[in-house]
Parts: sequence; structure tokens; C-alpha cells
Amino acid sequence: MAFNVQKLTSALSAFSNSPTLTTPTITSPTLVTPVLGAATGTSLAVTGAISTSAGNITITSGNLINTAGYIQNSVGNALTAVGTNRATALQLAKAVNNVTSAASGTGVTLPLVSAVGVGGMVVLFNAGGNDIKVYGAGSDTIDGVAAATGVTLTDTKRAVFIAVAAATWVSAQLGVVSA
Repeated sequence: MAFNVQKLTSALSAFSNSPTLTTPTITSPTLVTPVLGAATGTSLAVTGAISTSAGNITITSGNLINTAGYIQNSVGNALTAVGTNRATALQLAKAVNNVTSAASGTGVTLPLVSAVGVGGMVVLFNAGGNDIKVYGAGSDTIDGVAAATGVTLTDTKRAVFIAVAAATWVSAQLGVVSA
């Protein structure tokens, strides 16, 4: 394939005489996921906050270490237990939940294990004046009990529900109210 030197020279001349290029403005930037190397000591230093609006921040190995400050969870406060079965119970939507009003026979429903993720936890305080039923969502079980049956959390008690496997919650009752 032969090049026409005269046409190539003309084209280069036209390019070099064109107006100055300006930096384009990016109005909707897309963050490309950075990939850190696997070498020992590789890290990403960030000053300020790391946030995401479309998913999780996942650490695939190692630990998340907080050397200064607190870890904050979402909180549902002053909740009222409602309904008399899983279909009508209050759907919990936070990691920490404080039920302060509960008529006899009412209850709450945990989020799906698949929404929280295995290893996730939901903390529940019952200060509602009556025992409440805690139901699983979908086919989730709580301590081996069917979701629609639920388990009882007595008044003035608190428990943490831990997702230990797909569709499987286990509970641990927490200590008494401190005096």
C-alpha cells in the first residue's frame, strides 16, 4: 500500500493550523471501579467519606478497622408493633429497631435474609408494654421456626437476629436493661 506524501503533508498542515482544542466538560462522570493489586502493602488512602448510592462496599479479605470514631447503623425509633400475623405486622426496615408501643398480640417482620445478607444483623428492643411476635419474611426461618409462625420477644427484652445462612435467622437475647 503506497501513501500519497503530498496528501498526507496537506492533511497534517491543516491539522496543525486548526483552532486550539479545549478541554471537554464532563457533566455526568462515571466512576470506573479501581482495581488494587494483590501485592502485600497495597492500599487505597482516602481522606473524607466513602459512599455509594448503588450497592455495597465489599472487602473480600482482611478486616475493616475503625481506628477513630464510631460505626453507625440505621435506626428505627419509637416504632409501633401492629397486626396479628406476618402479613399485617410492622415490616422492619432498619438495622436497629426500638418498639415503644405494642398492643397485645401485635408483631414485627424481619427483613429478608437475602436483603440483609448472610452475616447481617438486626437488633430489636421491645419496650412496647406487651410481648410481640417477630416474624420472618418469605421462607426465612428464625431459630428453626417457620416465618409465618414467628417467635415471641417478651416485653422489656431485646434480641439480636443474625443471618447465618440463606433464609436462616438465629436470635440471641441480650441482657437486662441497665439500672
